[in-house]
Amino acid sequence: MLNTKPLLERGVLLNRKMLTQSQFSQIQFSAVLNNYTMFYNVAKAISFVDHATVQLSADGVKVVVEDCKSVQATAYITKACFSDYQIGQRKRKSTAMEDDREDADDNEPLTSFGLNLKVFTDCLSMFMDGDYDSSMKMLHKGEGAPLVVILERRCEDDLITECSVRTMEAQDILDFDFEEEHVCSKVSIKGQEFFALLSEMDRNSSEVELFLSPDAPHFKFSTFDELGSESSFEITNSSDMLISFHSTETTTNRYQFAHFKLVMKTLAFASKIALRTNKEGLLGLQVMIENSENSNIFVEYFVMPLCDVEANETSITYD
Repeated sequence: MLNTKPLLERGVLLNRKMLTQSQFSQIQFSAVLNNYTMFYNVAKAISFVDHATVQLSADGVKVVVEDCKSVQATAYITKACFSDYQIGQRKRKSTAMEDDREDADDNEPLTSFGLNLKVFTDCLSMFMDGDYDSSMKMLHKGEGAPLVVILERRCEDDLITECSVRTMEAQDILDFDFEEEHVCSKVSIKGQEFFALLSEMDRNSSEVELFLSPDAPHFKFSTFDELGSESSFEITNSSDMLISFHSTETTTNRYQFAHFKLVMKTLAFASKIALRTNKEGLLGLQVMIENSENSNIFVEYFVMPLCDVEANETSITYD
């Protein structure tokens, strides 16, 4: 159990009677964000499906969403983002092998649950209007209990509201294989410049083709509409937009443009993007977003390629 006295002293809410999760001593998870604007922006950006899986660990909070097993997004809100972060210990039987392990499993979830992400972000949106400074506190008692969200707007009236969001059983999440020996290309890109370039693409496109190669043009991004019309841009490995570029072999893969439109909702806040592809065409994008001077939020996407082999083999000829 958590020591709840400091939580009351430092927390957003001092009135116990407002807590729908009674018996404050049973709280297993408590976290405070002094300013939750970027957290809200990220949660809203990845809410392309209603159901999300939330994983709580000693290292922070993960929110995972999947659509048709074709695209997955995971938002990592690290412990450093929170002004206060407390989580109870996992209740499990200990083995001799586990006792010998070091604290390398901070990323391993201590608990997980399903959550309607649209309902959650709708709750957060109540204090997002205007330029007020608003904080958020999350509380959870454990398996089967709702997630309690307490919002405080620091203004003349010191408005406080509390939401209780029902949790569900966590769904199984695909574990995308991105082993290092299978990686063909790794590119680190300046976020805002890359987002500006992608924003100029035709939003009515149906497919995206990504060409990566150790040889020029190195990085080519092409879009195609339903009639087969193409628009594209090229980036050389010496471009100022690229922080680093590494490619071991030439690959060409196509993806649904609809999936890229989902990713772009997060790229709008990106300071840096890490892009990877493997031999099967799986695309990984890790987006770093500045949350404050001392903390970052990370959002990782996995996008499955289209399975049209003929299109991948014959799609483009380079001069």
